[in-house]
Amino acid sequence: MGLRAKLATVFIPLLVAAVVAVSAAEVDHSADVMVDTLHDFGSIFISQTFEQIRTALADAKGDPLQTLRNDASLSALLASSQAFGKAVVYARIETPDGGFITGVPADGEQVARLHPEPFSALKAAVERRWWPLARIAPLWGDHVYEISSPVELNGHPFAVIKVGLSTALVSADITRTIINIALIGAVVIAMSLLGALLSGALLLRPVAAITAGVERLASGADTGNVQVGGRDELGALAEKFNVLAQKVRADRTQWEDERGQFMDVFRSIADAVILLDADGLIRFTNEEAHGRLGLPAGGMAYGKPLATFLGGDHPVVRLARNVAASGVEMRDVAVEIGAGDKSTRLLASAFPLGRRAGSPVLVIVRDLKPVRELENVVEDSGRLARLGTLISGVAHQIRTPLNAMTLELELLNQDIHESRPIEDRVHMVRDEMRRLGQAIDALMRFMRPEQLHLEELDLNATLTELAHEVGDSKIKVSWRLDPLRPKVNADRAVLMEACRNVIQNAIEAMPKGGDLILASRAEDDGFATLSISDSGQGIRPEILENIFQLYFTTKEDGTGIGLPLALRAVDLHGGTIKVDSQPGKGTTVTIRLPVEGPASSYRSSSSASRGQFNS
Repeated sequence: MGLRAKLATVFIPLLVAAVVAVSAAEVDHSADVMVDTLHDFGSIFISQTFEQIRTALADAKGDPLQTLRNDASLSALLASSQAFGKAVVYARIETPDGGFITGVPADGEQVARLHPEPFSALKAAVERRWWPLARIAPLWGDHVYEISSPVELNGHPFAVIKVGLSTALVSADITRTIINIALIGAVVIAMSLLGALLSGALLLRPVAAITAGVERLASGADTGNVQVGGRDELGALAEKFNVLAQKVRADRTQWEDERGQFMDVFRSIADAVILLDADGLIRFTNEEAHGRLGLPAGGMAYGKPLATFLGGDHPVVRLARNVAASGVEMRDVAVEIGAGDKSTRLLASAFPLGRRAGSPVLVIVRDLKPVRELENVVEDSGRLARLGTLISGVAHQIRTPLNAMTLELELLNQDIHESRPIEDRVHMVRDEMRRLGQAIDALMRFMRPEQLHLEELDLNATLTELAHEVGDSKIKVSWRLDPLRPKVNADRAVLMEACRNVIQNAIEAMPKGGDLILASRAEDDGFATLSISDSGQGIRPEILENIFQLYFTTKEDGTGIGLPLALRAVDLHGGTIKVDSQPGKGTTVTIRLPVEGPASSYRSSSSASRGQFNS
């Protein structure tokens, strides 16, 4: 419905209501006037008749009734009553008991057929009704109402003057008044409607101009400002709209620039990026999404469901569907696409672009292969760094007995020249050579682990077997094993030896007994975790930094190769080892191993290293 129609819809009922109210008031006033006029006419005629009776009886000497019947003036007055007033239908003088004295018509039956009602009934019917149209109902049609007045003679009832008045003429006047009022009201309403339409057209002209400007602004067209003449409220509105339009155009230009930059960033990102709208239709894809997921390039996928290209059972489609339905983001979900040698492991994340279900979804898919290659580089760098530290420690361990032997040999040479006993010097040289041999044996054991024989290893079963090997009755062993029973490809003997070294250190940290907790857990990133926790004395921070250095030990009879061997074994499997400890509270050693076993690149490098030391 247009604004002009709305104006007409609002104002016409108000105008009609006003016209009806005024018309009803006019009809009500006319009804009152007509009733009062009718009553006044009857009362005046009765007064004239009464004066004529008084005049006739003033000089009468005989029977008063007969005097009235014989009075020609009175008879003429009553006979001319209908000429006196068209509303009069009869005028009679009767005795108090209803006997006829004089008047017209003389036939009482003729009067009775008119069914006259007291005029007081007409006034009461008009006065007790509040609705004007209801008040004129008693006046509508041809009804006869009677006005009567008693006449007394010498203080006694003598006669009754009765005048019958008809509402036929009043009804005609009321009908004519209503018709005139209706015609005037119709003309007023029609003129008002025409004026409202013309005024609406004048008022709507600036509104239409502003509306057209809003439509142009919404469509993105830049067609200048809205021109509205005048300095009224609509002119002020147009000026404010022009200011707003300029700001919107500036913001739109800035938004388009930022959107272009944003899209360029998305296109250049190394991960596959897909934007889905609230209906699950593709709105944006970058080049990585085309190559990695096989989506068509050149915008051919836009406006179509993602399942059309990937299939409804594709893990990325299911992920996007779940996030759209729940409105909760999901990060770093490992998915695998393809089968056999062509399978690819991906890391997918989906983010709802809103706070409720059914919002658009941003999907980011990352290929784990570059990440793993980078992790391998980082791990190899760490291994090289640890190897440098190892070589430094080995050099120290070898240099110490060599320096001692050099000194002893110099002293031995002096003792020989001076012919002193040399047995003590020889024993000292032999002891230093033994220390040197032990250091070299430890180094060779560390650098030449056995050839890895990979097999599927159940971590729960491995930890259970290790727990049964604990022979100290003061140690309470408990398990926290993952019910999913995580499995890894590992060398059972090498991994078991590494775990035994860690468990032995945990037992030695609890000389008075304590709790030993063995736990396993399957991760979502292709790794499995096992942990060994004790309630021992813990490790001080300054010692914790050096526990993986070869030959480092705080025990009097320690060799300093247990934890370095464990680290070496975990490195060979492509895993990581982490130690968390709080002095006085205990220590937790966490080992993370890849489910698929060590990377092939590292296996080959490890084999090459072993071959070098075996030569």
